[in-house]
Amino acid sequence: MGFARINIFCLFLMLPFISSGQSGNNTLNRAINFETESITKADFLDSLSKLYHIHFSYNPELLDAQKKIAIHSNQQPLFSVLKEMINTEELNFKALNNQVIFFPIKPEESAELIVPFKLIKGVVLDERKEHPLPYCNIGVLGKAVGTMTNLDGRFAIKIPEKYWKDTLSFSCIGYESHYLTINDSINDQHNIVLRRKNYQLKPIDIIKYDPEYVLSMVDQHISDNYDREYTLLTTFYREMIQENNEYTDISEAVLQVMKAPYTIVATNDHVKFMKGRKGAVSKPFNDIRFRLKGGPYYITKLDLVKNNESFINPEFRHLYSYEFDKKVLIDDRESAVINFAPIFNLRDILYEGKIYVDIETWAIASVDFRYTKQGLKEARHTLIQKEPKHCKAIPTELTYSVQYKYIDKKWHLLSARSSLKIKINNKDQKERTNFKSVAEMLTTNIEKGDFEHFTKQEIFRSNEIFTDKIVSYDPLFWQNYNVIPPEQQLIEALKHFENQNLVITNF
Repeated sequence: MGFARINIFCLFLMLPFISSGQSGNNTLNRAINFETESITKADFLDSLSKLYHIHFSYNPELLDAQKKIAIHSNQQPLFSVLKEMINTEELNFKALNNQVIFFPIKPEESAELIVPFKLIKGVVLDERKEHPLPYCNIGVLGKAVGTMTNLDGRFAIKIPEKYWKDTLSFSCIGYESHYLTINDSINDQHNIVLRRKNYQLKPIDIIKYDPEYVLSMVDQHISDNYDREYTLLTTFYREMIQENNEYTDISEAVLQVMKAPYTIVATNDHVKFMKGRKGAVSKPFNDIRFRLKGGPYYITKLDLVKNNESFINPEFRHLYSYEFDKKVLIDDRESAVINFAPIFNLRDILYEGKIYVDIETWAIASVDFRYTKQGLKEARHTLIQKEPKHCKAIPTELTYSVQYKYIDKKWHLLSARSSLKIKINNKDQKERTNFKSVAEMLTTNIEKGDFEHFTKQEIFRSNEIFTDKIVSYDPLFWQNYNVIPPEQQLIEALKHFENQNLVITNF
């Protein structure tokens, strides 16, 4: 894949969004004509989607989607037809515009809640300065269960009972790892202090970690370091939008990612939406609405090893300069840090940053990179699809961070994060509005084996708006899922959403 394919994010800047769909009541009152003696519930809903352009969101297990039913509807309203096909003591539904969402009447009694787990929470601090450490990796040692700290260094991790005799690991680039015995972790709040790790490099290290040598070793070991089979990731995904330092939209979800083998570059990873929640300020400042298109789809493209990004791809390395920086610790493993930047202001070479290469396995352990100033100028029309009238939208910063984790002698995608800042100048009112969008994904569980691949209807597509799939905020929503705790200021921003009538989206 060439360097011309590096359009990671596409954005809509538009006036306040007004749905062109029907109201919820109108949708549920639509007259349905359908006649069949035997059809699965899933196929029936798919047929209604095609015939009447109504979208359905449901948990297949709760709906019993593969059960066959008979439908005899002659101008019956949709709500009446749907009530006949569900167990009304367990499920209900609600329409939002032209989308019908099925949800459990008593979610607190679902089987998911009876799974025992131990909750460990606290804050991770730097030993010297005692400031919080954001994005510190936290996980059960040697197991594919984990989370990370938020911007305030705070964390909360739910440990399934089968791992209670194991050890919890805390690791951050440049620090020594800290270990906590899970069974002994009975305190409500843990203050985890990490020590800095300093290196005294010998002159020979400069030769040993020559950038060209390091990157050539990365090329040789890709097939050994990354999975050659499909893997299923359970991930936590969040999008946050700020306008002039005020949160205007926060959306979170559990996603499943079907990762294709790293040896087949041409095969895309697929994303499936499982469940989500959101909170949104009803009136954006200055009547401008900032929306992110295809967020979950595009953030999987940040798996730079899988997608062979230009600054990793041997075919395009001659367009970058590389420099050995230093050695650091990641999960108590030594990594060489390689700085990279374009050699010229080329139109399609947009990135600069740091590559962290694990010295023992020669795998890419982490990458931090950003658009260059020239890159932001070149990419403006790609990033901004539409801007408000009499306004000029200018991207001022676009940064990315990607981390991998070493489990069972393979490296797996652990997290991906993007942060975009845009300045909008209103020429008529002579006002300036600053937007910031953050999208982040964290892998909380990894499974290997034979999986049923996602259907076309389940796959999240590049042209979909993530926030359109979820409808409300619920502080108790995540149940047993591991997530990244909100920042303190985010908690404050969401307080006024907690008293709303809530609808939980399950797919």
